[in-house]
Amino acid sequence: MKKAIVVGGGVCGCTAAYLLSKDGWDVTLFEKEKCLGGGIRTFFYGSHPYTFGPRPLYTPYEKVYKFLNKFIPVKPFKLYLNTFIESDGQFYSFPIHKDDIPKMPDARSIYKELEKRPEIKGKMDFEEYYTKSVGKTLYKKFINNYSKKMWAIKSNKELEDFEWSLKGVALKTGTKQVRTDLIHAHPTNIDGYNRYFDIISREFKVKLNCNIQKFDVEKRGIQVNGKWLYSDILVSTTSIDSLFDYCYGELKYIGRDFIKLVLPVKQVIPDPVIFLHYPNDEIFTRVVEYKKLYRYKSDTTLLGMEIPSFNNKLYPYPIKSEKEKAKKYMDSLPKNVFSIGRKGRYVYDNIGEVVMQGFELIEKLRI
Repeated sequence: MKKAIVVGGGVCGCTAAYLLSKDGWDVTLFEKEKCLGGGIRTFFYGSHPYTFGPRPLYTPYEKVYKFLNKFIPVKPFKLYLNTFIESDGQFYSFPIHKDDIPKMPDARSIYKELEKRPEIKGKMDFEEYYTKSVGKTLYKKFINNYSKKMWAIKSNKELEDFEWSLKGVALKTGTKQVRTDLIHAHPTNIDGYNRYFDIISREFKVKLNCNIQKFDVEKRGIQVNGKWLYSDILVSTTSIDSLFDYCYGELKYIGRDFIKLVLPVKQVIPDPVIFLHYPNDEIFTRVVEYKKLYRYKSDTTLLGMEIPSFNNKLYPYPIKSEKEKAKKYMDSLPKNVFSIGRKGRYVYDNIGEVVMQGFELIEKLRI
């Protein structure tokens, strides 16, 4: 039986390990933490379930939704979020919705800017792209500070190479629901995705509390506790630069500090909203009421507040120089070494996308 080493016990690594084992591979997964689940593991505080940042499933793939639903009940929901604009003293829908403009004190100037929007063409940075799409006023209200806080940058012009549409940012009309083109779903279990990891990990060997000291990508090997282990394929979900001992330089990430706050009320955020964005001078970017995701019943409620920081690595930077550096690493991967997942590809992938990468890996190996 062919052997596979999988590094990383988050949703990407565990899904890949499970699919490999079902396809006839002898799989051993190595995880540095004391439990599986990575960023989507559910914890409890004052009896309330939460994750470090909300982790609903967003996916256009029915295949991914049905796959997860085989192991744990995953129920669709409609996502709505609001943004607090301090200068207006108001909450508005996000993405920016045309129906909210008349409520804004500077509506007249906003309409004038929208009438004069130029054609979107050619390369441009994040600030120029959004300003041309929605005008300076809406950009400053909703986008400018939020983006600078999220990425800890002084100017959004630093985001000089990002994914954008030739049509520009469309002001939303009709429903205020976020991304109606995607399936939005969340586990109904009180422990979220935890049971998924418990079930699928029965199909492969798991080594917890294992820090990988070194990689030997040419021989598909890892060093753990001073001992080298080799396999027929190596699948890594850790940051791709670590596979090559950072030979092209360390990739840049930003993370989040997470503050939990339990309040003596049943509900804080009015339905149907679940997330709140704060694009002003607050140090935090987002507040989430977790019981609404989990459908948890309690006389109290837990809010999670996210503060951008460099204390962990959660988000790859959408900056040209970092993308080019990541591509050098990807291009250096030898045969039968696969780097997948958000850190493995250095792409801001969500749960649905990294689960799909597990299926894509199996298809590659079958060719």
